[in-house]
Amino acid sequence: MEVGIQGVLGSFHDQAASKYFNGHDLDLKPFSSFRSLAKAIQAKELDYGVMAIENTIAGSILPNYALISEFDLEVTGEVYIRIEMNLIAHAGVKLEDINQVFSHPMALLQCSDFLTQYPNMKLTEYEDTADSVRLIKESNMTNAAAIASKKAAQLFDMPILEENIETNKQNYTRFLIIKSRMNGQTKVPEKASLRVMTKHDPGRLSDVLVAFKEHNINLTKIQSMPVLGQPYRYAFNIDVTWEDYDEYQQSLKEIAKSSELIEIHGEYEKGLMPDYDKGSR
Repeated sequence: MEVGIQGVLGSFHDQAASKYFNGHDLDLKPFSSFRSLAKAIQAKELDYGVMAIENTIAGSILPNYALISEFDLEVTGEVYIRIEMNLIAHAGVKLEDINQVFSHPMALLQCSDFLTQYPNMKLTEYEDTADSVRLIKESNMTNAAAIASKKAAQLFDMPILEENIETNKQNYTRFLIIKSRMNGQTKVPEKASLRVMTKHDPGRLSDVLVAFKEHNINLTKIQSMPVLGQPYRYAFNIDVTWEDYDEYQQSLKEIAKSSELIEIHGEYEKGLMPDYDKGSR
C-alpha cells in the first residue's frame, strides 16, 4: 500500500501513517509540501495520503482545508497523535556542549520552557523535525542538537539526550487520511467533514446549526474560511458525528435550504480521540 506523507521518514506524519495503517504493508512516500502531496493523491499516484489538519495548541491548518477543496480530495479517516519532543544529539554529547538547536519553528516554540533554561543555545529553524536529526548526523555537528520524535532518533540511530521536553504534555495533532474520490469507501461512516457556504442573509448559519440539533447531529468542529474571489464572504468547514446515518442525511437536506453550497469532503469512521484526563494513548 503506497501512502504519501508530508515531510521525511521519522516525522510525525510518518507516526500518524504507521498508527492508522497498523498491520498493513506500507510503502511510505515522502513529499516536500502539502500541495505536492495533494496533487499526487488527486492523480491516483498513491493509495492514500496523510495530512495534518489541526493541533491543540496551534489550531487549524487552514491551507490544508483549501487544498482538500481545490483538489477535490476525499477524507476517509482520521488519527490523533500526541506530539512528544526530544532533544537528540551525537553519542557522548552533553547539554553543556550544545550551542545550537535545529528543528521546525513550531517544535522550537512548543519546547520554549525547556529551551529558555539554556540561553547559550542558538535556536535555528529547519524545515522538518526529523530532517534536522539527519542534518546534525550527516554534518557531524557534535556541538548541535535536534528536536524531533523518538522515531526520528531510532531511524537515524541517534541517542536521545532529553526526553519529552515539550512544554504542554497535552499537545495532540489530528491527521486526516485522504484519498482520490475514484477509490471506494472502506469504512462504515460515523463522521463527516463538510464545507458549507450559507446564503448571504441574516440568520442562515443559525438555521444550519438548528437543523443539525434537530436531527441529533453533534458538531465536533466549525471553522470559517474566506471564499477566494469573494471579499468578506466565508465558508464553514464543519465536522459532525451521528448515531443514525439517516438522520445525518436528513440534516443535509435541511441545511441545503439555507446554503448556497455543500461539499462533503468525506464520510468516515471516527478516530480514537485523546483522553486528556489520562494523558496520551
